[in-house]
Amino acid sequence: MSPIRQELHGYIDMLPDLQLEALKPIFTILVDEPLIIETDLTEEEKEIIRQGREEAARGTYVPWSQVH
Repeated sequence: MSPIRQELHGYIDMLPDLQLEALKPIFTILVDEPLIIETDLTEEEKEIIRQGREEAARGTYVPWSQVH
């Protein structure tokens, strides 16, 4: 079993049944509807990522807690 599977199994084993019932629909969606991961970024998307990395390096980004 892969390390990530082992880690997730450990978390699942620690949860009470009530919380597992809440997670069941999420797992069902993940299993029944595989995620589509887009690997080809547009030049605009690459530029946005580059700018974000520069802001993070400078410490001039807006924290997520202040976004909403």
